[in-house]
Amino acid sequence: MTGKKVWVLGAATFLLGAGAAFAVAGSADDGPEVTVQPQSAATSDVPQTREGLVTAWTAELRRAGTTKPDGWELLTTEEIRGRYLSQVHANAPDAAEVDPGMVKRD
Repeated sequence: MTGKKVWVLGAATFLLGAGAAFAVAGSADDGPEVTVQPQSAATSDVPQTREGLVTAWTAELRRAGTTKPDGWELLTTEEIRGRYLSQVHANAPDAAEVDPGMVKRD
């Protein structure tokens, strides 16, 4: 083989290798994976209607052993929502009820 043929063969081999590497790299998907948030993160468990709020509030009050105050019918929907959320918070278990063996660290 002559020197020119060796150079041509080497250049052709190099170009074939570079083309193959380019094709493989172009077909690979390096984009970030898409994650989906859980459905419950976007929805609220708080009732949206007045009737639903009154029903939920009554149930929370019953759990606490109390009843609705006199004149509760005059409360606005937002006031009922606030009282319902306050009662849910008051009825929530504390740490000792959730994990009785939990040790508080200083």
